[in-house]
Amino acid sequence: MDYYFRVDHMETKNDRLLVRSGNDIYVAIPTNERESDIQQLYYMAMYMRAQGDETIATLLPTKTGRFVGQLQGMRVSVWKMGKRNETDDLAQQMALFHQRGRTYPYDVSTRNRFGQWNELWGQRIDQLEQFWQWQVRSSEKNEMDELFIETFPYYLGLAENAIQYVVDTQLDEVPMRSDMRTICHEQFAPEAWEMGKIPTDWVCDHAGRDIAEWIRKQWLMKQVDGTITHFLRTYERVQTLSRFSWRMIYARLLFPLHYFQAIENYYGTAGDIRQGYEQQLRQVFEESDMYEQKLRHFHDMTTVSIPRLDWL
Repeated sequence: MDYYFRVDHMETKNDRLLVRSGNDIYVAIPTNERESDIQQLYYMAMYMRAQGDETIATLLPTKTGRFVGQLQGMRVSVWKMGKRNETDDLAQQMALFHQRGRTYPYDVSTRNRFGQWNELWGQRIDQLEQFWQWQVRSSEKNEMDELFIETFPYYLGLAENAIQYVVDTQLDEVPMRSDMRTICHEQFAPEAWEMGKIPTDWVCDHAGRDIAEWIRKQWLMKQVDGTITHFLRTYERVQTLSRFSWRMIYARLLFPLHYFQAIENYYGTAGDIRQGYEQQLRQVFEESDMYEQKLRHFHDMTTVSIPRLDWL
């Protein structure tokens, strides 16, 4: 083994290895990233810990001092878990996390998503549209193929509206200090910090990314609007959201990421795994009206007025 710790217990959780060694817990995360990319995350983690967040995991180097090693036949980065969160108030934690992340002064190259939503979303739309056109021409279609063919134009419209909303926001609004690049998550979920904050989940982006993805998850879990409003007001007690921020949050919610992911998961797998994703995809289809209704009423939650879409 490339690492010094003793393995007392090991289990797999969400494609990660949890290792208990005495009183310590390590998380081994499979990676295809370059050593220099993991090193970048190491610097980000050290910086955020230096700002006072001891719940952030620290990178464990290999016996030879490298940032990536082998464990259980996999290429991994290993992180020692920090302190448990002392508060259950996720909104307050997130706002403080974003405040600290805004002051990170170094290059983030491969982890940077700031200012790139239009480009990244456009690429995703183009890829799925090409696949949709191929499915339309295909002579062999099952029920799910037909549903995909039928629903894609609607979600394409939503995605294009999201891109236009970002463009309009950038033209119309003056970003505030709270709109600066910060440390965020690739896709934040309520359970993301259950064990602690793991830097391999991180990207650098606008804080609205995390807020929007948290809200999206609440909508899909059918949480009541009061839960979301409480979260947003608590966040704003630490960091006020600008009009630019509210519009970016709304733009991200307009982009139907959950639909894109469900389609990609379903068509990217086979056998029993695909059957599981089929149920997920059917649920997305069935809940499209609910999601549109949530988008329509999002403006009731904002503390400033933002533009509405005429057709919603």
